[in-house]
Amino acid sequence: MDISEIGFSGLKPSIDFAFLADAVQVVGGKLFALGGGWDQLLVGTLPTRHSTMGIGLRVTFPWGWDKSPVKVGVDLQDQDGRSVMGPRMLQRRIPVKQPSRLPPGSVFGYPIAFTFNSLPFQSEGDYSFVIHLDEEPVHRLRFTVRRRRRPRA
Repeated sequence: MDISEIGFSGLKPSIDFAFLADAVQVVGGKLFALGGGWDQLLVGTLPTRHSTMGIGLRVTFPWGWDKSPVKVGVDLQDQDGRSVMGPRMLQRRIPVKQPSRLPPGSVFGYPIAFTFNSLPFQSEGDYSFVIHLDEEPVHRLRFTVRRRRRPRA
């Protein structure tokens, strides 16, 4: 028996990859990032609001997936697990349609970009974006906020 005969109906969508960037867009099914892949956010003063940042990610679906739409949500949490965004978790429903010529047993992906403007940071420390699929947390993007140190004169 080869893999195309096994069937994947029990598998769920997953996050194939996710990254932080200064800006992210999806154009023509591709992710475009500016200043991507960072894990340290240096700020001048605290508390502060960071002007803009983005997340690029790809949700991967198993062959035969037919439950549409899928809700993708993102919440920002501090190091104690408290939501920084409160009840405003950013959510997006994505329509899922398996490509017509996809061979049995294959997976297919859907790229997504999230943009966040004016996020508040009260203090230095560890933060993370928690990514949800259909309201279940499935991935965490960690980063640290640090105050930029001024060189001594």
